[in-house]
Amino acid sequence: MITAYLYRSCSSCRNAENLLKSEGADFKVREFFKQRFTVAELEDLLKATGLAVSDILSVRSTPYKEMGLATRNLSDEEILQLMTEEPRLLRRPLLVSGSEAVIGYNQPVIRELIARDNAS
Repeated sequence: MITAYLYRSCSSCRNAENLLKSEGADFKVREFFKQRFTVAELEDLLKATGLAVSDILSVRSTPYKEMGLATRNLSDEEILQLMTEEPRLLRRPLLVSGSEAVIGYNQPVIRELIARDNAS
């Protein structure tokens, strides 16, 4: 089963959800703006998928720019804490199936994830 971490006000997230539906994927949605991550959940997700904090950090987001994160020397733990407080710092959508993850709306890669998830 795929877990789709989405923000329904985001067009890329809506597109990803529509693709999951149209491809008949077995998935569940977690709207992480309504049900925010904890630091422990983010750490578990990173460990399970082999992703780094930098992989899920949205460097194009308004909060990233407003907080001046590009010029601050923060630890991964500090960045994860900021992500729990300001979910716009997370790249989205984030789709996870087992140890695999797709970050952002990339239709061919999402289709590959769905195919592997359906085959398992």
